[in-house]
Amino acid sequence: MALTACSTTSEFTTQVTSFQQWPASAAGQHYRFVDRGAGNLEQATYVGYIRNNMFRTGLTEALGRQSARFEVGFATGTEVRQQLVTRETGNYDVYPTFGLGMGFPYGYYGNPFYSSVGFAMAPRYQTVPVPYNRYSLTVYIRDRQQNGNEVFRASAVADSRERSLPEVMPYLAASVFDQFPGSNGRVRTVEFERNKGNVAGAAPPVTIKKP
Repeated sequence: MALTACSTTSEFTTQVTSFQQWPASAAGQHYRFVDRGAGNLEQATYVGYIRNNMFRTGLTEALGRQSARFEVGFATGTEVRQQLVTRETGNYDVYPTFGLGMGFPYGYYGNPFYSSVGFAMAPRYQTVPVPYNRYSLTVYIRDRQQNGNEVFRASAVADSRERSLPEVMPYLAASVFDQFPGSNGRVRTVEFERNKGNVAGAAPPVTIKKP
């Protein structure tokens, strides 16, 4: 994934891989989160982001003691990586320049030909490793009518040098369910416009940049 895609001012890009054997009879069925993040405010917030996108599945969250056919779980990850970047060092190389010309109309000091010597400076560059974070979200859905087997699993990743996992999570959650249930094993790029309203959990508009 190109790191610059996540650092532009108007766009944010993720990559998603999904696998599914989604049952035809799933529409309107109930689901329940395996871990609601009780006692952990950060995890509970992530549950909220995923819940906001579950409507794409056609499922309804079970309330209270309602039975649920599907179980929804997720895992997050942060991996520190490095990218080689070429930067100016702040130092310069000085080198001479030479020129040969002709004076007009009578040249310099009566000589129609002249030469000049000057100096020029060029910045020095060096390639240095720059750390960045690769954030990931994996969501899985299990069907209790199929002995608890997985019927959907998708992983979304995004790279950033500036943003934290909580800032990136709304985009990852929206990416996981984009084009639900998706094609098996196909990696696709999802491009967002930044959430100008900065509403927690609100997924910005989604466009597919690459198949």
